[in-house]
Amino acid sequence: MIYENDSEDLYKDKSGEQNRKKEYSKLFIFILFALAAQILALNPTSFNRMLENEVKASYKAIGEKNWLNLTDASYRHYNTIIVRSGFKQYFLDKVNRDTDDKNPLARLTAKLLPLVKRVTNNIQTLTYQILHRANLLMIWLYILVPFALAQLVIGVYSWRIRAYTFGNKTKTRMLVIKKLTKGILVGVIVYFALPNFYPTAGAYIPFIALLFASFLTSRYIATLQKHI
Repeated sequence: MIYENDSEDLYKDKSGEQNRKKEYSKLFIFILFALAAQILALNPTSFNRMLENEVKASYKAIGEKNWLNLTDASYRHYNTIIVRSGFKQYFLDKVNRDTDDKNPLARLTAKLLPLVKRVTNNIQTLTYQILHRANLLMIWLYILVPFALAQLVIGVYSWRIRAYTFGNKTKTRMLVIKKLTKGILVGVIVYFALPNFYPTAGAYIPFIALLFASFLTSRYIATLQKHI
């Protein structure tokens, strides 16, 4: 009986691991598809305007001082990745050049030039968009540090109070909290991969995610294993 139970637990562990790998693979494929679609399909002018509106919307959300720090950090990171790395000079600018070469391959390349220009422009816009959102997330994290610490303290003290009280162990609640936390993490990853059609609301997505993550962390700590 002992060996049978051990084999069943081992089978469940492997099955759960395989399911997680499938979920991660699907998420990874979705992100790649979303990024590729933005690079290939979006009109460069519309994409740039969309990003400008997103950056402007964050000004109202985080205030002038934080916004200046945000834009400065995003510009520095963008300049390092695209310009100072040589990626723009040795790749983006090279493939964008017009040519009068009569070679058939050169003519084919010339026909594809509008698509190439769209791709090179959208790569730069997408890079700045991701950097802007990453820095915006860090700004919100800095703003919410007091709230996160307060939630952490509440969780610890709640656990210490509950740890020695009689009652059922809340295994179901732990599973719900884990799933909600996983959902928030997936949502943040998707947020980085998708275009923002609602810039005013999009500026608060990191704030909402961090707010709920802090609260769920507090509830997770408070719901940890009881002593009796």
